[in-house]
Amino acid sequence: MRLRMFTAVIVSAALCSLAGSVQAEGKLEAVAGLPDGLSKEIAAVVDANGQKVVGKDGAVCSVWLVKEVPMKANFKPTLNVKYPFAAGELIGVLHVQAKSKYTDFRGQEIKPGVFTLRYGQQPEDGNHVGTSDLADFLLAIPAAVDADPKPLGDFKDLSERSAKTAGSTHPAIFSLLPSDKPAEKPTLTHDDSKDHTMLSTTLAAKGGSKVALRMVVIGKSGE
Repeated sequence: MRLRMFTAVIVSAALCSLAGSVQAEGKLEAVAGLPDGLSKEIAAVVDANGQKVVGKDGAVCSVWLVKEVPMKANFKPTLNVKYPFAAGELIGVLHVQAKSKYTDFRGQEIKPGVFTLRYGQQPEDGNHVGTSDLADFLLAIPAAVDADPKPLGDFKDLSERSAKTAGSTHPAIFSLLPSDKPAEKPTLTHDDSKDHTMLSTTLAAKGGSKVALRMVVIGKSGE
């Protein structure tokens, strides 16, 4: 699929995924106000208006985006990198709310709580073959160990903090997928072939441009 760079940069993101106990059918509800547990520094740069994903058994998760995100100058997408963000850049906040069993894109369980979401790229090594055709990911970090909105450029630090989310040695990752157009308003769509439900929304970028995000909110890797 060919991506075209307009004033809006088209990207997609995976922010949270849910085990198969929750059906793909769902709805969005507007959320006014950030969750408790964020540092005042993080809270200051995140838009208080978010989106709650609600399944048949109740709330699944809520997502808030930063008010404004920097983008790499003269960025050009490649075959496996579609996002114009620096490593460790703060993208938003995730609140896992439901009592159901949640997983990240690798199937790791994530307990209810509040997490920051930062951009990262999948390492090119044998441990990640089959996870995704793209290198772009969001990493969830417990808000308790991520208080500064500045980018976490050190990959080891980023990974170790994110690993605390699932209580494992592997970071909690959420796959980022390409999109061919921005969303006029937040919506949910479903990919039957992969059993993924996506949240499409828009993120403001510095300089007045926009980044369209298409987020997988229910589903995980098929590996």
